[in-house]
Amino acid sequence: MMRLFLMMFALTMGLFSPSAAEARRSGGAIQSGTDLRFVAETTIPGITGDSQTIAVCHLVEYAALLFVPIYTTTKGYALSPDGCTGDSYRDLSAEHLGDLQAAGMVDPALPADPKASFKDLVWGHAWIIVGAIGLLFQLAIWLRSRPQGRKRSKTSDTLAIHSLVAMSQVAVADGHIDQRELKQISSILTRLTGQGYSMQQVSDLLTRINPSPNDLAKVGLDLSDADRQIVLEAALNIAVADGEIHPHEYAVVSDLAQRMMIGADQFRNALNRISAHMHATNPA
Repeated sequence: MMRLFLMMFALTMGLFSPSAAEARRSGGAIQSGTDLRFVAETTIPGITGDSQTIAVCHLVEYAALLFVPIYTTTKGYALSPDGCTGDSYRDLSAEHLGDLQAAGMVDPALPADPKASFKDLVWGHAWIIVGAIGLLFQLAIWLRSRPQGRKRSKTSDTLAIHSLVAMSQVAVADGHIDQRELKQISSILTRLTGQGYSMQQVSDLLTRINPSPNDLAKVGLDLSDADRQIVLEAALNIAVADGEIHPHEYAVVSDLAQRMMIGADQFRNALNRISAHMHATNPA
């Protein structure tokens, strides 16, 4: 109790004068020094004789760049006469803290080893948070600008080639590909890929690929079920372009459906969708 009496005597004698100890700060672009962070009120009377009591604070060291905290660490406890808002303080050792807690003047729940709050930790390491946000922002830009677009383009090109082979074999089932069928193929490829395919481009692709009936065996390989359905509907669109399916055209699309393992129900559903679309766009 003698230590507690001496400490209380020192407090009431006004040893919180600025000359006793002050929070140190330096100016400029980089600010650094010590600061006070409020922890808890006490029942220790203030030194001015009014109703204000002395507060327990965390004594922290900090550094900030252009007012943005980049480093904060807790050094220990301190006692402040003005609620931890001013510069003056006195260090509070673990031993003296225990004496004040035993005397009922300080919350006994305060740990002997001061621990910064979550708010202090976040605020004290804002540079890490700002840096992480910056990295995430850069990653989002990279993901948007690079891989997704390329992946979609590659998928679209593959689907377009499979569809082109299927449509060309339906179109040549009657011996040749006329301008009407070439225009239809161009329109379907554009809709499938989201990229414009002119009639001349389609003609050039057909010349370069030079598909044959044997190539139908490769149509649909490594495609998803949904993409194989699109290939079938592309072929069916060509088959019904003149309003009916001729026997040789039906033979090609039927063979294609079997190769791609598309069932009869899916085949009929696709045909019904195309028929409904044709009636909607070309009413009688």
